[in-house]
Amino acid sequence: MASSSRARIRAALAWASVGAWAWAVLVALDDRRHRRSLDSVDGASEGTCVSVVVPARNEAGRMDQALTSLEAQTGVTLDVLVVDDESEDATYAEASRRASARIRVLRGAPLPPGWVGKSWANHQGARQATGEWLLFTDADVVHAPDAIGRAVALAESCGVSGLTVLPRLESSSWAEHVVQPAAAVLIRSFVAPGPLVRSPHVPISIAAGGFILVRRVVYDEVGGHEGIRNRLVDDKALAERLKRHGHPLTLADGTTHVRVRMYRGPRELWRGWRKNTSVGLAEGSPALAVAAATAGALVAIAPYVALARGPRRLGALAVGLQLAVRQDVEHAAPTPLPYRLTLPLGCCFLSLTSVVSSVDRLRGRVVWRGRSYATDGERSLRRVPPGD
Repeated sequence: MASSSRARIRAALAWASVGAWAWAVLVALDDRRHRRSLDSVDGASEGTCVSVVVPARNEAGRMDQALTSLEAQTGVTLDVLVVDDESEDATYAEASRRASARIRVLRGAPLPPGWVGKSWANHQGARQATGEWLLFTDADVVHAPDAIGRAVALAESCGVSGLTVLPRLESSSWAEHVVQPAAAVLIRSFVAPGPLVRSPHVPISIAAGGFILVRRVVYDEVGGHEGIRNRLVDDKALAERLKRHGHPLTLADGTTHVRVRMYRGPRELWRGWRKNTSVGLAEGSPALAVAAATAGALVAIAPYVALARGPRRLGALAVGLQLAVRQDVEHAAPTPLPYRLTLPLGCCFLSLTSVVSSVDRLRGRVVWRGRSYATDGERSLRRVPPGD
């Protein structure tokens, strides 16, 4: 009897896995059909002014490539504002050495109550900006010389007031090779599927925090970063706010023009995704995030359990679907060939970070970039002074 029950459970999980990965394949096909790309345009209208805001906290030794790439931009009038967010290292000194006619370096004011650090830095930069377009990027994002001009041109040709560019996720360590492609698959397939992101009737939205381009007048109209000042995952929050006010961000493939190495090695991966995953799955409910994370791990592993123990045909089908989805993100998160088989491991890693992140939220404290925030209710945060 027990053996029969286990077989039924395996069959149910195998069917659920087939359904989940079939959905992921359909989303991938839909994504290809609707995909916008920076490759489809040449450049912005001559003289278009773009202000680039670069929040930087403890980025010493990491900014040089990003700032060099920004200074080399062509086709637009550029005003780059690097905002040092109370760094505890040499970030401000290093950035100041790069100051030029195009690059201004601001020493950020102390973080006020009710704000999360990155949004506060972006807010300060936006207040000093003069461009008709604002680009929010990160201190580790590297842009091709025509990337920003192409992004503005694409936004103008599409008639939209905001654009987010999906970069190429670079990885060097084995842990990054395992986790980053899995993150790309899960976000696109289940966290923010394209059909739901594009629907005006669904609040789901997404943004790549390393490249969010928005018209200044629209940014001000929706309240800018002040309107999301206590939201930890600021890029997602800003995208949702823009969509709610009738200005959804258009997603564009920028993998040939924008690149970033988000996290370096297992420790940074753990810290970074621990901050992101639970909120990304279910911002208002840690318990729901835990349930979603558990389901994600099960549908990732179930095909291989079915291959080993049965039902083998369902397991083989689910594995094939999973491999197809994994291959489809290879252009966005390239890895050596053997890592095509590690998607289940990456999914389990991200599920675990989500569970731990949910525990952090239930315990009432989240730590990010050396700052500790207490949760006031389900969605808002407040900074905890050092030593409390």
